[in-house]
Amino acid sequence: MCKRAGRANVPGLDSIHLTVDSFIVLITTDHISDEAALRQVIHSPVRYVGMIGSRHKCQTILAHLRADKISEEVLARVYAPVGLALGGPTPEEIAVSILAEIIAVRRGGRAADR
Repeated sequence: MCKRAGRANVPGLDSIHLTVDSFIVLITTDHISDEAALRQVIHSPVRYVGMIGSRHKCQTILAHLRADKISEEVLARVYAPVGLALGGPTPEEIAVSILAEIIAVRRGGRAADR
C-alpha cells in the first residue's frame, strides 16, 4: 500500500535551479519520498517529470495530488511510470527507455506509451 506523503521536503531538491529546459526523473527509495519529491517539483516550469514505479504506485500518488486539487494540466507533465515500454528487464535497458522518452519529449514528441 502506498502511504500518503506529508508536506516534508526532500533534502537538496530545493537547491536545484529548474527551468523549462530541465528534465526530472524521480527515483527514490520509497513511495513517501517519491510523492514528497513530486510535490516539490510539480509546479516548477519543467516540461518533463518522470517517476519510476509500478502503475499502481504511480496512480495512487497521482490520485493523492488530484485530491489536493492539482490540475490535470499540471499533472499532464508527469510521466509515470517513467520510460517507453521497450520490454527490457535490466537496469541498463530501463535507463535506455527513460532516456528515449526524455529525448522524444525534448524533440517535441510525446511518449506513445502514456
